[in-house]
Amino acid sequence: MSRTMLITGGASRLGLSLATHYTRLGWQVIITYRTDYPSVSTLRTLGVACYSVDLLDPQAVLLTAQQIAKEHPRLDVLIHNASAWEADQAGIDNHAVLMRMMQIHVSAPMLLTEALVPYLARGEDPSVILISDHVAHRGSDQHMAYAASKAAMLNLTRSLAKKYAPNLRINALTPALLEFRPEDGQAYREKAVAKSPLGRVPGFIAGIRAVDYLITQDYLTGSILPLDGGRPLGMP
Repeated sequence: MSRTMLITGGASRLGLSLATHYTRLGWQVIITYRTDYPSVSTLRTLGVACYSVDLLDPQAVLLTAQQIAKEHPRLDVLIHNASAWEADQAGIDNHAVLMRMMQIHVSAPMLLTEALVPYLARGEDPSVILISDHVAHRGSDQHMAYAASKAAMLNLTRSLAKKYAPNLRINALTPALLEFRPEDGQAYREKAVAKSPLGRVPGFIAGIRAVDYLITQDYLTGSILPLDGGRPLGMP
């Protein structure tokens, strides 16, 4: 029987790369998505099960978990990849930004994990991976709400790992920029590359390799794996 993986936010960027990669390796891949990108149809043709859900709606998260559990009674890996990048707003409006960031990056992963624990328990060496961000360690003066929620995600990782050990391994990944967007200008690209002592933006393959490590290393739980190209070394 092939192993089963659920990836939230699996229709774009790292999530899409993970979904494509593991499908080609023979996994049964499930994704959730909010925006119906053309990639969703492509994934369906590959045999990926795709579920539309708005992670800002807690009830929708729970209903989707129930639907997934009904149609896929076994789950080996759950990857919380869905994310939203919102800049801070002025005054009271920033409260709304913070609530959205916390719902997507903390509440939804907690609800979804708790709902799917019985099905993860049926998997082979089941594990959960939360995709945070390297900014969770250093903060941000323009994305305070985003950075705070990604830091809270790391605390959630440790709490879930304590709660469900030894039957379920739960770890987190804190990547810096892995891949440029097509619209990123040359000045931005040069600045981003300069932040890493390694002098490059590695592409999503680096994220795939890190996820594969967290899946296969069976003596690891409650850990935070950095994937930042050495940025904490203090390059300009």
